[in-house]
Amino acid sequence: MEKANWVPLRNISDDEKIWVGTKVRFYNVGLNVIDKADNYYDYLVSFIYDNVEYLQLTNLSQGKAGNIICVIKKDIPNHYALGKTLKDRMELENTFVLLE
Repeated sequence: MEKANWVPLRNISDDEKIWVGTKVRFYNVGLNVIDKADNYYDYLVSFIYDNVEYLQLTNLSQGKAGNIICVIKKDIPNHYALGKTLKDRMELENTFVLLE
């Protein structure tokens, strides 16, 4: 994936639909990383089993896969969350969203 496809979270509109399958990249996650370009974790917005109100951000990165950084409330009755909800839960400075 090219970096040009990643949009800073702070630039996402509050009304942007955050669907299941959206990828979120959080930079500056390690203190002792030699290559800062590889200093990130990727998360996937996914359903929570038997929960109709929230979505979760699940880590996809090696060594951290499966860890959940946060949950975001869905825009009920829809099956997505809004950009505002994601912004409220994640750090704005180091977070990027892949909108496909």
